[in-house]
Amino acid sequence: MPKLTKTGYELGSSETPAVVLMKTPFQTNQDVLMKHRDKINKVERIDNFRNPKALRRGTHLEHGVADWAKEELEILNGHSNIYMYEPKEVFQNIPEKMGSSIDRIIEISEVPIQIEDTNGDMVSFMGTGIMEIKTDFYHQGKIKPEWLIQVHHQMICSGLTWGIVACLDQKGGLNFYPIEKNEALCTVIVEKVQEFWSLIKSGSDYPEIEDKNKSEFVEIEKLLDKSNHDFEQLCSDFTTASSEARKWTKTKDEIKSGIQDIMDTLGLTHAKFQNFEIISETKLKEKKKMVGTGEMQESYTFSLKEKN
Repeated sequence: MPKLTKTGYELGSSETPAVVLMKTPFQTNQDVLMKHRDKINKVERIDNFRNPKALRRGTHLEHGVADWAKEELEILNGHSNIYMYEPKEVFQNIPEKMGSSIDRIIEISEVPIQIEDTNGDMVSFMGTGIMEIKTDFYHQGKIKPEWLIQVHHQMICSGLTWGIVACLDQKGGLNFYPIEKNEALCTVIVEKVQEFWSLIKSGSDYPEIEDKNKSEFVEIEKLLDKSNHDFEQLCSDFTTASSEARKWTKTKDEIKSGIQDIMDTLGLTHAKFQNFEIISETKLKEKKKMVGTGEMQESYTFSLKEKN
């Protein structure tokens, strides 16, 4: 669903995970802080998304995944008492300056639906809830912490008490993750949001996050699934495509996007895999102008080298 929240006036549900966890694979708490601060101060920003292809993919697949999720839930539960729609308004918690664009509202009538959670227990839902749509092509078979926080932010804004994450994975499978409202987590989220707006008001920054990857390459072979042939092939393809671009059938951008997805999923900027060293990071740099204005913009760096 397109972003409907107002930057600089309310914190969106896709931003809160970085504020609560300090960082996600896509942004840090300071990134979110600067985006809102720049909007308030009317500072022009150029947002260079690290993986725009993945962003476009999620946007275009959302409607199809949502329709499929509704159909699968009906089949799994043996009834069609499920109504789902895309809300056009922003859900807000005005006192806490929180807003949320929810992918789908799902309504269950007459007969509850049941969904198995990651512990193998069945969770029952009835009434109105949230449906969050995800496309994750490096899915590890479990709900991500940032998804859990995002849906709880949506609950805080909407007043709803349950939600479901429907995730399309890399094998074309559809995964359901039921989420029941956790009041303790809601309290933590609200406290972190209050801290965020306090920093905005005071003009202060978050403490610098210690970057474990800043000056060293992390050996990631053991972090990947045992069937890591795909990543090895991507690395090899990139070096081959670089030297034989005209002869290569795949484009460097396609291969690069696949490597970026894995690096983002692992939350790494520097990695070492077999004979390859990979850098994939975004930094804030001052805009180049005739006269220095102090304005910052994001700059993305990617490199992959094969070491003999």
